[in-house]
Amino acid sequence: FFEMDDGSSIAFFDDPETAFDFKEQRDFDLHVALKVEMNHLHFMHNKGTKAGMDIRGPVDHGFIHSIYFRDPNGYVVELSAPVGDDSNENKAKKRTKAQKSLVDWTTRKRDF
Repeated sequence: FFEMDDGSSIAFFDDPETAFDFKEQRDFDLHVALKVEMNHLHFMHNKGTKAGMDIRGPVDHGFIHSIYFRDPNGYVVELSAPVGDDSNENKAKKRTKAQKSLVDWTTRKRDF
């Protein structure tokens, strides 16, 4: 159980009486992404590096910078920090672009 700064939480559970075979996932296959401030992204990168964790990034995706690491079960955890204009107008433009990307992706996925 991990509490976030805004009071929300993320929790991970397992059932010790049920077998489950974890396998390493590709970064794109299965991961959780959490939004953080840029200074916290760099803090966590430094903290993970000092602890000897295998961390990928920071990766500049244009609209966010991300770092990626794995939890003990092999699942990818992404921390991402927005960059650039964070105005409501720009958020609306990003939302429209994201919705179009989702429609395009869904169409391509259906064609396979």
